[in-house]
Amino acid sequence: MEKSEKSLFLPEFIPTFSQEQKQWRPLHLLNLYRLLISGIFSSLIFADIQLNPFGMMEPELFQIISFAYLTASFLNGITIRWHWPNLWLQTHLHIIIDITAIILIMHTSGGVKSGVGLLLLIPIASISILSMARSSLFYAALASLLLLLDQTYLQFSHAISTNYTQSGLLGAILFLTAILTNYLVHKTEESIEIANQREIDLANMEQLSQFIMQKMQTAVIVVDHLGYIKLLNDTALHLFHLSSIKDKQNNLADYSTPLAELFHTWNEDPNFQAGTFRLDNSSTELLPRFALLGDTTHSDAVIFIEDNAELAQQAQQLKLASLGSLTASIAHELRNPLAAIRHAGELLNESPALEKTDKRLTEIIEKQSIRVNDIITTVLDLSRRNQAELEKINLSVWITDFFKEYIHLPQERFQLKFEPENLEVCFDPQHLYQIFNNLIQNALRHTIEHNEKFQAIIITVGKRIRTRDATSIPYLQVMNYGDPIAKEHLSRLFEPFFTTETSGTGLGLYIAQELAKCNSARLEYIEHKDGACFQLNFAHFEKN
Repeated sequence: MEKSEKSLFLPEFIPTFSQEQKQWRPLHLLNLYRLLISGIFSSLIFADIQLNPFGMMEPELFQIISFAYLTASFLNGITIRWHWPNLWLQTHLHIIIDITAIILIMHTSGGVKSGVGLLLLIPIASISILSMARSSLFYAALASLLLLLDQTYLQFSHAISTNYTQSGLLGAILFLTAILTNYLVHKTEESIEIANQREIDLANMEQLSQFIMQKMQTAVIVVDHLGYIKLLNDTALHLFHLSSIKDKQNNLADYSTPLAELFHTWNEDPNFQAGTFRLDNSSTELLPRFALLGDTTHSDAVIFIEDNAELAQQAQQLKLASLGSLTASIAHELRNPLAAIRHAGELLNESPALEKTDKRLTEIIEKQSIRVNDIITTVLDLSRRNQAELEKINLSVWITDFFKEYIHLPQERFQLKFEPENLEVCFDPQHLYQIFNNLIQNALRHTIEHNEKFQAIIITVGKRIRTRDATSIPYLQVMNYGDPIAKEHLSRLFEPFFTTETSGTGLGLYIAQELAKCNSARLEYIEHKDGACFQLNFAHFEKN
């Protein structure tokens, strides 16, 4: 798998040597060894130092071989640098030069007993390192044979005592070196192959992890213990309305002050359970979860941020579906006896023998039967529309049509403010009708008459602009002048069956809030000293 240009999890690795340089590097190191040996021998000659046993038997030949070996080392350095001829040919030529030069220097120094033959160990080992295992055994055998031949020659030409045992031991050491080096090289190659495979697996795993993380619906942010951001996934970028990771700022506080406060509170107390928070001018509730990436409090941390809007919307759909099944049963079980009670009350009310005080009781039966029937009808209406069918709606046009078709009241009872005129939102039209109609009916009931006149109900369509990311959030506001809602009732305002009126069902605002949640919107009450104000904040916003 091809690695990405920039890793989110691992630092970018730039190799020091190319693959070609890595192949030639062992040969270059071997040539440095060759330069060192020939340089030492040549230095002894130039300094006119007689170091026993080097060159004691044939000094002139020792000088010729040392200078030739030094010259060959310089020439080999040039050919290695030029990479010509090819690596295979140069390797064999260099090993042959080493074996020949070292055995000749050993010959001039008195044979195998001089110890110069041990210098053959490095060339024999290097041929294995250069991945030529069979060749190393061949050159070990060749060097051993030359050692025996040289020993035989010295015995007959210079009457030197036989050292065949020592020559055999040196040859055995050369073979052992070749075999051991081959084994080590083989194991090293296996380890390298395993490491390369692991590297590929890790690269694949890294890309898979990156892909999964980037495609997660949950926003992921990695920060240090001070809240400075190290990593954002695509969902987090979208959540904070950033175009790319290059746009990321320094600290959590640059994105969201409430999130930064929750993180620092959790960092001080790991058992802290964070609640939801909202971004600036957003109606969406976000739920953060924190986890340490290390064992200490100063370790990096990962923050998972879940957008509860979709989960809440699905929960609302399930709730409404369950409510539909329940209300269907209620309608079947209650409406029939309720109809019988109401019909019996009507018949009793028509009885000529019924006294006037008893007729008051029948009126109560009639009135309360109608109220119970209204409650059942309202709940059934809610349960029938359990799926939001989103459409693009022009709010100014839709509200104007609403008043033309459904509200038959003098125009002066309403004051419309459209800022801007052509603001569009995505919402279910039927749900919007139920919410808006409920708010209008509540506003009409609670508007107080002053001097035989009603102050106009103000209906405002607008949007709030976030200066941080230039996004706008549309809203629809209905405000009436009258008695404000008592503070002790605010916490229960959207609870089902809660009402301050004797004739109300207490389901209007609850149903309006539930329908708003089905469309990822939020209905809220805004306190106003001169009356009551309800605002529907739409979740869908557009760039300016």
